[in-house]
Amino acid sequence: MTQMPKCLLVDDSESMLNLLSMFMEHLGFDPVTAHDGDEGLSAVKEHRPQLVVSDIHMPNRNGLLLLQDIRNLNPELPVILITGYMNYKSDMNSISVEPDAFMEKPFTLEQLKATVEKLQPAITGAWTVP
Repeated sequence: MTQMPKCLLVDDSESMLNLLSMFMEHLGFDPVTAHDGDEGLSAVKEHRPQLVVSDIHMPNRNGLLLLQDIRNLNPELPVILITGYMNYKSDMNSISVEPDAFMEKPFTLEQLKATVEKLQPAITGAWTVP
């Protein structure tokens, strides 16, 4: 039996985590959840997911800081950042790394599926050692 790829979902909204978890399972992922960037960073180290979907605005470590930490750990790990804030582009100027994709809330599950499919080659190779 093939092991499902792990997907880390990071959001401070429990309802958003539940919705994303169900949808990512539907897409064939084994979802792991975290409620802020601190939990998310620990989960990246512990679970070695093939994909990270993270909100930007969260307590403790926000999604931008989490993205920087992930890039330091594994530059190949695909990261999708999601946000409901319109000023996220100015927030992005404060860091030197970029996510693999951005999604503005509200987004449809079809949009998320298309974004995940676009990142599939990177997801497949996220933790492979050259």
